[in-house]
Amino acid sequence: MSERTSVAIVGGGVAGVTAALMLGSLGVETTLIERGGTLVGGPPFCHLHAGGNLYREISDAQCVTLLRQSLEFARLYPFAVDHRPTVIAVPMEDPGRPGDLLRRLEMLRTEYARLIERDASLRQLGDPAEYFRLFEREEMERLRQREPVAGPSDAAEWMIPLARHLEFDRVQWPLILVREPGLNLFRLAAGAGLALENMPSVRLRRGRELVALERRAGGFGLKLSEGEAIEAEYLINAAGFRTGTIDDMLGIRERRMVEFK
Repeated sequence: MSERTSVAIVGGGVAGVTAALMLGSLGVETTLIERGGTLVGGPPFCHLHAGGNLYREISDAQCVTLLRQSLEFARLYPFAVDHRPTVIAVPMEDPGRPGDLLRRLEMLRTEYARLIERDASLRQLGDPAEYFRLFEREEMERLRQREPVAGPSDAAEWMIPLARHLEFDRVQWPLILVREPGLNLFRLAAGAGLALENMPSVRLRRGRELVALERRAGGFGLKLSEGEAIEAEYLINAAGFRTGTIDDMLGIRERRMVEFK
C-alpha cells in the first residue's frame, strides 16, 4: 500500500477502529464509517479473558490462543487497561471444584512465561510467578479484619474489600485470584477516537449510515446518509452482526457466518 491507496471501513467497533489506527499510522487514506454517534459502542466487555479460565468447554489450545490475543490487545490499547485482578469464586451449588482450574492455570502461567521470553512487550500481566494465587478461608478471615487500601500493591490487599463483603459459607474454597486486568470501554473509545482525529490521513464519519454500496472499476462506491458519496479502492467490512447486510449490498452469498468474540 501507499499513501495514494484509499480504504473505507464500515463499522467503528474494536475491529474497525483497530484497522483504522493501523492504516492511519501507515499514512493510508482511510475513511471510517460508524452509524452510531460514538466509536466502540458495541457489546460491552469488562476484562481481558487472558486464558479463558471460566470457560470449561474450550480446549487448552483455544485458551493459549486467547491468552496471546489478550496480551496483544493490552499492548495495543494500554490506556484502556484497568490494572486490577479477577477473582474466581465457585458457588457451593456448582458441581465443579476450584481445584479443577489449577491444571489449566499452571499451563497458562507456563505459556505466559514462554510468550514474554520471546517478546518482552507482551509482559502485560506482571510477573508470571504471580499470574494466579490461591486464598484459603483462614487467610480471608484475617483479611476481613483489615481496612481497605486505596492503592493495593499486592494480591492480598486487592482481596480485602471482597473479604469484608463476601458470604463465606456460600462459596467453595480456595478462591483464586488471577492477573486478568479489567478493560475500560469508555477509555478505549475516547482514546482511539482522539488518536484517529489526530491522524491526517483518517476521516471519521460518525453518525453516518451506509445506505448504498456498489463495485466499481478499481474499487467501491459508497453512499452515506445525508447524501455523502465516497470512493475507495478497498473495503473493510467490520459491521459486526450487521456484516451480512454489507454482503447483501454487494451480492455476496456466504454459506455460513462466524462470529468472533
